[in-house]
Amino acid sequence: MTTATARRQTVCSLLLTIALALAAGNACALDLITAEEAARPKADIPKMRGITRGPSVTQEAPAPDAASLVTPLTLKIAFKARGGAKIDPKTVEMTYLSTPPVDLLPRARAGVSASGIALTDVRMPPGTHPIRLRVSDSEGRETETFLKLDIAK
Repeated sequence: MTTATARRQTVCSLLLTIALALAAGNACALDLITAEEAARPKADIPKMRGITRGPSVTQEAPAPDAASLVTPLTLKIAFKARGGAKIDPKTVEMTYLSTPPVDLLPRARAGVSASGIALTDVRMPPGTHPIRLRVSDSEGRETETFLKLDIAK
């Protein structure tokens, strides 16, 4: 076998591997909330106001004011510590506010870092999904915030 033939076979093999990986991409989707969990009664999101020295938590995607979302979607939350503190990713809590509540962190853990939460190909059933996020910094200051994701039918 010539060197050129061997190279062509290697390139073809690599292209086939990439094509198979792209085709299987949907198999990597994250079911953040199951249909059974979505059918449970929902807890209300409390009205909260106040000044905090805890980390800031900002919903970047989907936009917080987005009306009807479709899945799969990208969920991106940014954390920012204040006053020289650092975010402690081990303190992140992510809870689906249903009765009973569901700890979503085991499903989302791969996307959690000190800079925030970044999840792609997130799937969830149609409906309104209230989620509570908590995060603390290296000074022990905690922030609690709430997301409401409205998924179109």
